[in-house]
Amino acid sequence: MKGTAYIVAALGNPGREYERTRHNIGFMLADFSAGRATAPVRWRAWHGLGRYFETELGGQKVFFLKPEIYMNNSGLAVQSLADYYKAPLSGVLAVYDDMDLPFGTIKIRRGGSAGGHKGMASIITAMGSTEVARLKIGIGRDERMDARDYVLDRFSASEEAALGAALERAHAALITVFEKSLEAAMNLFNYDKPVS
Repeated sequence: MKGTAYIVAALGNPGREYERTRHNIGFMLADFSAGRATAPVRWRAWHGLGRYFETELGGQKVFFLKPEIYMNNSGLAVQSLADYYKAPLSGVLAVYDDMDLPFGTIKIRRGGSAGGHKGMASIITAMGSTEVARLKIGIGRDERMDARDYVLDRFSASEEAALGAALERAHAALITVFEKSLEAAMNLFNYDKPVS
């Protein structure tokens, strides 16, 4: 859809204590994509709800948004920015962590339930539909740890070493989404081999 404004809703929690934690991999991808932009990006504040920048990805105008009102309320920032830029429901793509995927793997979906992810649940509620596309990045799981403790913990040394490659693949998947289609990205990146 030429002329459509697209929004990548990169999920995470604000604050220094949450930096480099597994739950913030969405924020990390937004920062990574900002660093890969062909022109310098300018982060702008959005009404106390988050920060965003505008760029071109795959020939499309894309707004990367980092909601900064904590994960549970992420949808408020997404809906507000989407309304302002008149981005349709089909133009919103959420990016977040998934414990059910091996570290570094990607799963792209056109819609569905939140799967227990509170940030995605907030977006579904705010947008009034489960048909919100999403790109999930695997963070793996440690059965010895409580799920909340695990996602709010920092990456292990081995994960940190592989994180750059994981973000590179996720960024490449985003380019494919906007340059070609969601389906093309699914075919290329879903359930691909984990980053090692």
